[in-house]
Amino acid sequence: MIELHGLIPEGTKVVVGVSGGADSVALLRAFHVLGIPVTVAHLNHQLRGAESDADERFVRELADELGRPVVVESINVRKRAEGSDVSIEMAARQARHAFFATFESSVIALAHHADDQTETFILKLARGAGTEGLGGMPYVQEIGPIRLIRPMLNIPRTEIIEWLEENEFTWREDASNSDDTYLRNRVRHTILPMLESELNPNIRETILRTMDILRKEDDWMTGLLGGLTLDTCEPIAPRRRLLRKWLFEQGAESADFDPVEKILLLVARGEGTTIFELNERQRVVVEYGKLRFEEGDIPPLETSWKLALESGTGWKKDHGKGAGILPAEASFDAGKVGDSSITVRSFEPGDRMNPLGMEGRRKLQDIFTDQKIPRVQRTAIPVVVCRGEIIWLPGYRTARGWEVPSSAEKAVHVRIAQIV
Repeated sequence: MIELHGLIPEGTKVVVGVSGGADSVALLRAFHVLGIPVTVAHLNHQLRGAESDADERFVRELADELGRPVVVESINVRKRAEGSDVSIEMAARQARHAFFATFESSVIALAHHADDQTETFILKLARGAGTEGLGGMPYVQEIGPIRLIRPMLNIPRTEIIEWLEENEFTWREDASNSDDTYLRNRVRHTILPMLESELNPNIRETILRTMDILRKEDDWMTGLLGGLTLDTCEPIAPRRRLLRKWLFEQGAESADFDPVEKILLLVARGEGTTIFELNERQRVVVEYGKLRFEEGDIPPLETSWKLALESGTGWKKDHGKGAGILPAEASFDAGKVGDSSITVRSFEPGDRMNPLGMEGRRKLQDIFTDQKIPRVQRTAIPVVVCRGEIIWLPGYRTARGWEVPSSAEKAVHVRIAQIV
């Protein structure tokens, strides 16, 4: 498989990512049996306390047994996830990519196997992927400066376990692999077995064959792009493919359907400058239809607003087009406001409100997520406050308990606009 797919160019160093689990241990030992010199790389995610440390010791001892150099890095993935507002899975993936990027002039060998492919197909299908996503993981993949290779993609996990047991090789069991709170584990333990028993006993082989067809057709379609660019290409299908290709060449960690569609829309408009946040570290800047990729900490946007208050009766309704879309206006019960001042400030983490027409309190962060507002733009969204309570999220809705009772009741009409 290594020669068939040209996984290791001549003169290239090989780094094997080893977690200590069965799959990565099998990959490392297979390289050893083949006489291919490698460096062992282990990232301690610190997710399982003493168990994570035991995994690290196991990998160090295994590398020592095989006489191979080992590089170990430790990172608190849970803390990273909490600090950057991403899932633990995404934080772990980002940490691994940052770790792998430290190995220059090397290929990173990963232990993904055939079962991983079938699980990925189900997950991608459920999320609405196209041919590129449904084709699964490639044998060779370049993500920015990282070149990943997956020599075991055609091997079922049962064969991997059999080979380890026949040779009396030991490995570490990760308890999280049986934790069905993780979606991939539910696919592995519940969905695929159900499909095998209820639909097709050979469903795994069928899925793999379908993925191979899709992967080859995807490669063919990519080859048709030739010298096309976003500037010269009109049909939407190749434009999507060109943008995804560009994003991955820049080192983007993902290029899902929604971000691709929104970026293409910004390019087509060709107006002004807009920042589209891919994740907490990566963003695309669209300047008058031209793309620029940026990576690193995203500075918060700064802006200011002007409030205009007017006494009256009845109510003026918020347009409801989206949080932060200005100008906007709304009305509040004058009796409730009383002599208190109405002020505006920026969004702060932990902010909550009681949206009119809804039950209970909601985090503004959840509202922004529902409205698909990128994190970098949230500090630029005004929050209107009275007596320490959020009474209005302009562009979204006012707060329950502050509404004007009837059209004849006294009101405070408020209009907000951004100061340019």
